Amino acid sequence: MGGSWFRVRQCLIICLTLFTFGILFHSYSTSQDTSFVSHPVAAPLVGEKSDLNITVVGRDDGSRRNSSASAHSLDKHSCNIPKLDINGKEVIDFFRKPSPLTCDKTSEKNWAYLDDEAKFTLIPEKAGAKCTAISFARINDNSLSRGQRIEISQGERLPSDFSTIRCNLEGKTWSGLMMNVVRLEKREEELKRAKRGEDWSGLDVYFLGFDSLSQMSFRRTLPKTVEFLENELGSVVLNGYNIVGDGTPQAFIPILTGSTEEELPLTRKRFKTAKYVDEAYPFVWKNFSQSGYITGYGEDAANIGTFTYRLKGFRDQPTDHYTRTFFQEAEKVHKDWKCVGSEPLHQSWLRYAKEFMDRYTIPRFLLMHYSILSHDDINLVGVMDDDLSSHLRLMAKKGALDNALVIVMADHGHRFAKLRETHQGQLEERLPFFSLALPKEFRESERGREAWANLKINKDRLTTPFDIHPTLLHILHWPADFKTEQDATNSRSLSLWQPIPQSRSCAQAGVAPHWCTCLNWQGAMASQEDTETSFAIARAIVKTINDETEKERKSCAPLALKEIHYSKKLVPNEGLMKYKNVKDADGFVPDLSGTTKTAFAHYQLKLATTPGRAIYEVTVLYHITEKRVEIDLAAISHPNAYGQDPHCIIDRNYFLASFCICYDRIGATD
Repeated sequence: MGGSWFRVRQCLIICLTLFTFGILFHSYSTSQDTSFVSHPVAAPLVGEKSDLNITVVGRDDGSRRNSSASAHSLDKHSCNIPKLDINGKEVIDFFRKPSPLTCDKTSEKNWAYLDDEAKFTLIPEKAGAKCTAISFARINDNSLSRGQRIEISQGERLPSDFSTIRCNLEGKTWSGLMMNVVRLEKREEELKRAKRGEDWSGLDVYFLGFDSLSQMSFRRTLPKTVEFLENELGSVVLNGYNIVGDGTPQAFIPILTGSTEEELPLTRKRFKTAKYVDEAYPFVWKNFSQSGYITGYGEDAANIGTFTYRLKGFRDQPTDHYTRTFFQEAEKVHKDWKCVGSEPLHQSWLRYAKEFMDRYTIPRFLLMHYSILSHDDINLVGVMDDDLSSHLRLMAKKGALDNALVIVMADHGHRFAKLRETHQGQLEERLPFFSLALPKEFRESERGREAWANLKINKDRLTTPFDIHPTLLHILHWPADFKTEQDATNSRSLSLWQPIPQSRSCAQAGVAPHWCTCLNWQGAMASQEDTETSFAIARAIVKTINDETEKERKSCAPLALKEIHYSKKLVPNEGLMKYKNVKDADGFVPDLSGTTKTAFAHYQLKLATTPGRAIYEVTVLYHITEKRVEIDLAAISHPNAYGQDPHCIIDRNYFLASFCICYDRIGATD
């Protein structure tokens, strides 16, 4: 008899389990809209123990902080910007702290240097040396001319921006290259005459660019610089800044012209009909020059120049100061491009940028793009963090940035094959670092206050290189009113000084699908695998709530998952995940044969618990390969009123009120 009853009971349990899963399967397989489950799905008859690894933040322990799992930050925009983890498990092993850059170990120590006032100075042990300087200047982008050899003494300034120095002492010789900014007095007077009697109230533009640094990589490798920008200079970092093409030209052409390379006249040098870029492109520095600005443009690598590697380059010198000439010579003389003799090249580069701001009192526009340390190495740029942060701090301290829009940015993220093959690596490539700062006095002024407020609003909205072009032009023609929200459907180029619509999509912003990082909501109950994942996450949420109330178990009853009202997940679009590389030499045709797997996704669930009638809305970050879920307790919403359910705890611990049902309320609200 006992054995028969055992078999009957076992049969009843199996039948009941199959019946429950049958109802569950029917619920999601017959749903017409897989974006949401339109009616509650009862929890399967499984234990409440979670089979996922759980990371919890947002506890009410004095260390509460926002996390990537914030429910409120994901659901308010048409473009849901990915919230990336700086220590993401997929990519963090690619990064390490680089060894210091030691130029003086591979080269004889430079006999001379330029002091803080850019005056020629011999090191003490070579103080008696006799030195000469030979200037060299641009003929075109591929050749240069040399001047006469002249003597140069301690404390003198160099005769031109670029010079070859040769010194002799006791039969020994040393030669090296030096760069500094020699003030163009005639050009300065010409600009002053052209602007006489007109308003000179435009802001300076101080624009430092870096090659191949995603926002996450910039933060990893240059933390002191980021700390200065955000906490001292007050820079706004654009979290939704999305590239629009492959490589540096596709980053800077939209910024500097408002157009794509394909939209502009042909400039690719392998074609006989190609034009020089300055003949074909309406560069924004021309607008600044016409408005009385002294201009400068410089890159640190002549052999891979943005407008000279694949494109035809400039017929005429593009700006008043232009550094390509120096690096053409430096790449011939120095085998290690990271160094100019015993001096790290980036120090010379930063000094040149500083001197440009020091030499002139008229409005200044400077764009300097640096690539040598970051273009081919994922970590090496970290060696310049101290120098870069010190440079910016010195510039601010001495007042050189008091009237300047300061932009520090990168063209795109790293494109190294192994990193790019990961889910996070693909996203990081498309989300480079971009920061802007207005001078404090200006952003507190009548005309700067609104623009600054709008910039801060726009930091988490979808922005692109196209938007930087009108943002720069507004510096020249500052509108009287920045209140009107721009219509994203009418223009892909929207000024950051005005509110960018929350509803903006990649299509409206001119971002092709395979470059678009905006995440799309998909139903997460449309397959058995998705459903199992959703219930596993739901159980993890309930377990986390129970763990939080465990310390008050004498007052608060443990909860169990009752049902899921809906579950959806934020995932990248198919084009992004399939992107592998480009098929053509110009980077226009995407190769969509990639097989990158999604490694993480945000899930948003609405679930009910028992006892009681609590409903919770929760957004979590689920790491698929690790089977780990990040849950932010501070971001769990309780949309239905809990009334008297937590009366036994609410005065003692208000934070737990959302999670507690007192024992004497069980049954009263079920």
